[in-house]
Amino acid sequence: MSGAPSVRKDAPMGAQAWTEAWSPRRPLATDDLSRGCWRQSRDDALARRYLEHSPKALLSMLVIDVDHEDTLIRALQRPRTHPMPSWIAESPSGRGHVGWVLKTPVVRTDAGRMQPMRFAAKVEEGLRRSLDGDVGFAGLLTKNPVHDDWVTTWGSGHLYELGELAKGLGELMPRTLPRRVVDCSGFSRNVALFNRLRLWAYRARRRYSDQREWEQVVAAFAVNVNPEFAVPLPAQEVAQTAQSVARWVWRRSFDEAGFRAVQVKRGSNGGKKGGRANSPAQLEQRRRNAPIASAKGAAARRKVTAAQMAEDLL
Repeated sequence: MSGAPSVRKDAPMGAQAWTEAWSPRRPLATDDLSRGCWRQSRDDALARRYLEHSPKALLSMLVIDVDHEDTLIRALQRPRTHPMPSWIAESPSGRGHVGWVLKTPVVRTDAGRMQPMRFAAKVEEGLRRSLDGDVGFAGLLTKNPVHDDWVTTWGSGHLYELGELAKGLGELMPRTLPRRVVDCSGFSRNVALFNRLRLWAYRARRRYSDQREWEQVVAAFAVNVNPEFAVPLPAQEVAQTAQSVARWVWRRSFDEAGFRAVQVKRGSNGGKKGGRANSPAQLEQRRRNAPIASAKGAAARRKVTAAQMAEDLL
């Protein structure tokens, strides 16, 4: 992946700076969305009308689809309710894609943490609200801003941190993501699918001893979850997410024999936990201390909740 370009905060993005910031090595691209897309070299993809804006494993750009004939006005008119975009690529009808380049990409595979992915999904939703963007936009491909078929207006050359975008959105920045799968859109669908698969896979893994069969089962589960979204994810994204979760859980979990060994070991402790016997005297002491422990726990939970809220607003 190429490094981020060095641009002044007040400089416009420009075709060269965008190309340097665009990091996929073998992106998906096509000239006709109705015919599907396939992975190509960077040079070939740059000649296509539509291309993948971020690598498969990283989210390096946020893109909003504006299905209105005044995309440019919505993106640039002051007072804006969002930070200055990096670029706006319009079709002759005035509809277009508005994008922001991230300074620090977000890992969106099993190696990444859920919190940054959730934060990125919330920022994307805030940007969509600001522009009244299309909730059904898959988010996988964008209008290639360096292609001659689109009218591209270059915006800020500043590379954004997610926190900057969130702060710039103000009250439009959502505090939480939708709890129901059916209410998810944009990148939040990827987060919801990833989390749903991950939690299910932890429990289901020990029932399988063949890795190929396991990956097929996870893929089938992902395909069954996808229709729950109001606008399902593209099949390629579903397959990639399922493969990522399946392989990560396979490498890091134990099989049925290992599970039974753990259960036997726990049973052999005779009710012990952490090497300490549960004597009658100890049980009585814990009973007496329960109200104090409960109060301390509640206070700790309040502190954690406050800290999480503060972090969400960064």
